[in-house]
Amino acid sequence: MARPQKPLDFSLYAQAQLAKYLRDIHARTGLSFAELAQRTVSSPATLKRAASGKGVPRRTVVEDYVQACTTPGHDRDLCTDVAVRLWKRARHDEERPGRAYDEPRPDYVRDFRDLSGALRDLHAYAGFPSAAEMERRAGGFNALPHSTAHRIIKARAVPRTEHQLLGFLLACEAPEERRHLWVEALYKCLAGPDESPPAPRHRELQPAAALATSA
Repeated sequence: MARPQKPLDFSLYAQAQLAKYLRDIHARTGLSFAELAQRTVSSPATLKRAASGKGVPRRTVVEDYVQACTTPGHDRDLCTDVAVRLWKRARHDEERPGRAYDEPRPDYVRDFRDLSGALRDLHAYAGFPSAAEMERRAGGFNALPHSTAHRIIKARAVPRTEHQLLGFLLACEAPEERRHLWVEALYKCLAGPDESPPAPRHRELQPAAALATSA
């Protein structure tokens, strides 16, 4: 018989909520971690650690966990959606402890500095995907080079074209029905009196405008 798991620490609320959800869907299966692992590419130890509430597991592990605990179809899709949303919040709280987990408001953007901050908030809201992962999600180098994604999330550049902005939004899984608000924010910035994006933080970097347009 499997050893009972340790109680969760709800002082780290988002992490505990994610772990609780994983435990709940696992409990429905009646399987051990060793049996779950046979359905995934993750090891029993990795799956057990994901549900421990100690740290935030990788997103791929969370998705693997859900796949092992569900059957293909609506149930799996629904459970994956819930688990990923909980994971994003846990990652946000891990990187930005004490800060509210609120979806960014592109309609509040007034200039390039606001746009830079809003895009970095969107990246945080998405769970801080890596620049390489963002390039992959956006559709490859031509849509959003990982070097450009890195500069944007480090406040060293902003998108200067709609194509580049949409690549960033896709990489951050921004809701499709809200993407037009981001596009409107970009054109507001381009039409504003100050068309200069935020300056790079390091002298050795090229000007942000050159970086964005060259990508």
